[in-house]
Amino acid sequence: MLTYILAIAFSVLLSAVYAFQNAADVYVKFLMFERSFPQGVWEALLFSAGVLLMWIFSIVASLEVRAKYRAKIKERDLKIAGLEEEKKSLLSAFNNLAPSQAASPALQVTPEPTPATSPDAAPEAVSEDKGTVSA
Repeated sequence: MLTYILAIAFSVLLSAVYAFQNAADVYVKFLMFERSFPQGVWEALLFSAGVLLMWIFSIVASLEVRAKYRAKIKERDLKIAGLEEEKKSLLSAFNNLAPSQAASPALQVTPEPTPATSPDAAPEAVSEDKGTVSA
């Protein structure tokens, strides 16, 4: 901001120097406006009017760009809200599944096959009180 102010002050100083060095009167006629001004003052006024006009146009242009970005932000916020709502519904649906429905067939544990016994192996006896196997 300071450089902007310094640039304006420098241009005003140069305009003042130019106005004092070009003091001859110039007759100006624009539409219905007719007036006699010193040349330097007239050119300094035109320069100032141009600066003011371009400043106004730049403000309008920046407001237009900001409105465009605000619309994009609003659109993305709505999309984010929709995705968060979908996430919540998916999580609640996943949490409400029964455990048997939640496990996929690929993840289910299958019992290990028992090793084949040889014909000359002794029959196994099961103890009735503890459920243990003894040979």
